[in-house]
Amino acid sequence: MSALPTDAEATSLPPNLAEETVEAIHKGRVDAIVVHGPGGPQIVMLQGADVPYRVLVERMSDGALILGPDRTILYANRRLGDLAGIGAENLIGMAFGSLFAAGEPLPTENAVTQARLRRHAGTLPVSVWMSPISMGGDAATLVTLTDLSVFVRVEQIAVAERFARSILEQATEAIIVLGPDGRTTHASWVAEQIAAHPPVGCSFSEAFPLDPQSSSHAKTLARFSRESLDVMLATKPFHGVEVKLRRPDLGGRSFLLSAGPLLNDVKESVGAIVTLTEITERKRAEEQQTMLVAELNHRVKNILAVVQAVASQTVRTSQSLAAFNVAFAGRIQALAIAHDILTRTRWIGIGLNELLTAVLAPYRGADGARVSLAGPPVLLPARAVVPLSMAFHELATNASKYGALSQPAGAVQLEWSVANSGLPRVEMIWSEAGGPTVEAGGKRSGFGTALIQRVIKDDLEGTVDLVFAPRGVRSVMSFPLHAIADFADLSGVSAQAS
Repeated sequence: MSALPTDAEATSLPPNLAEETVEAIHKGRVDAIVVHGPGGPQIVMLQGADVPYRVLVERMSDGALILGPDRTILYANRRLGDLAGIGAENLIGMAFGSLFAAGEPLPTENAVTQARLRRHAGTLPVSVWMSPISMGGDAATLVTLTDLSVFVRVEQIAVAERFARSILEQATEAIIVLGPDGRTTHASWVAEQIAAHPPVGCSFSEAFPLDPQSSSHAKTLARFSRESLDVMLATKPFHGVEVKLRRPDLGGRSFLLSAGPLLNDVKESVGAIVTLTEITERKRAEEQQTMLVAELNHRVKNILAVVQAVASQTVRTSQSLAAFNVAFAGRIQALAIAHDILTRTRWIGIGLNELLTAVLAPYRGADGARVSLAGPPVLLPARAVVPLSMAFHELATNASKYGALSQPAGAVQLEWSVANSGLPRVEMIWSEAGGPTVEAGGKRSGFGTALIQRVIKDDLEGTVDLVFAPRGVRSVMSFPLHAIADFADLSGVSAQAS
């Protein structure tokens, strides 16, 4: 049995000793070698010359092969077979270039080259090193191939990490990445801002304590302890749970809590992605919309009640169908004008002069001289618009049928002022002149008169005094400028035939 020299002996050997040793092992002239390792020198049997490089080469972590002068493979170790996905013995006799992907530039000698090793399923990135050697006087080439897939994978992970971090930093929502144990591994900038303390390394419930009583799924969340909630978030997908955080500075803010599995390349769950989407503004809009719908419903009911009352009372005081049509159409028109004004002003009120101009427009004549308006600017509350529109419609209608506006020379003067003693009050005077003489005791008490008294006294919380003087009707009205009651039920207004 022969053996290789020790390290001390190798220092005095000729430079070509390594090549001669490899050649000796390859041709079976050596059946044992001394391997120096951490435990000292060790004799290893080669078990015959038919298995060359059994220790030095077969146990390498890199692929190794020897090429002949024609670049065919004379020898390949087991590791190269593993990298290529075929048995090492099947590589013997193959052309060196057939190991690499089509179009791949072939490695060159005495240089480290990166290439793609051909496999049955795709390719494998490798680093190739080639060096010429002599085998028994014949020229040959020693080639080693190092698997770079681990390094490529590490770089891919680093790139993915940088990409994920850039997404989290730019995200406008709170995004939290949980590991399988429910602890936070990554968090967006927004999530860090609303967390009770730095979230990375903490469980979700520690960094983001929820107020279960404010949740749309309060009963569901209440069944989970903090620990089981973290596990649930990390393992079970769900979406759109409305929650609030149990923090005084965030008490007024609402969020939608969602969670979904985070999968790896083989579709295995490795954690979860949790999002907290703020919906505070949406909640406020929903609440405002609910309030507006309720207010609209209330107003529609009031309008329908007014229409029903007007129709009922107009029928009772009309002597014919034609008279009913005229009276009812006029009163509905007054309602329509009032609501058109409220719609244009978005129910925030209107100036008194503007309201009177719109309501009395059909009676003022081409030059507006038949009904004169005079008074300071007054901003009416929205709820005063309909009652005043109805009241002055009745006064104008009565004047056009029986009073000053029934005569060509007749006219109406409407004046108002604001008394500021304590609570501001609007005082208005309606004066008719130039109409037919009103006979003594000619006071008429019909639905129109009752409606005027009702809306001024009850709906505007004011007073009204209707005087049927011989030279024309005079009406003195007064009401406060504060929150005015709804103009609603007219069914209780008594009516007598004019």
